Amino acid sequence: MKSSRRAPYSCVIIDDDSMVVSILTHYVSLIDKIELKGSYTDPIDATAAFLNFKKIDFLFIDIEMGISGIDVARMLRDKVAYVIFITGHSAYALDAFSEGDRFLVKPVNFEKFMETVNSIISRDRSKNLLGKQSKI
Repeated sequence: MKSSRRAPYSCVIIDDDSMVVSILTHYVSLIDKIELKGSYTDPIDATAAFLNFKKIDFLFIDIEMGISGIDVARMLRDKVAYVIFITGHSAYALDAFSEGDRFLVKPVNFEKFMETVNSIISRDRSKNLLGKQSKI
């Protein structure tokens, strides 16, 4: 069960399939560490919404929409810490790995979703701890 305290990591979901958005929204609701700031089925609406966001920690984005999710992620990269591409097409894996931080293949199951989030959070915390230690 999610606690009432603010989650330390924020996220946005962009996928033109409303069912995938619903599933990912549900997955986010099950993880205390992340908080959904917005979910979108239209990448243009999502891009416009980013004007109102501070830095977002996680962007979960479909690769193949009306416009390229990779192109959208490139446009938003300075406002996003971690990009996780989601697609049903494994042929996009190379592009996803070169442009993003992780790659999930549809249908995304909860265990893989949670493993991906936890892996990035662990890496992020380790990086922050190393940065603090080097200042000592």
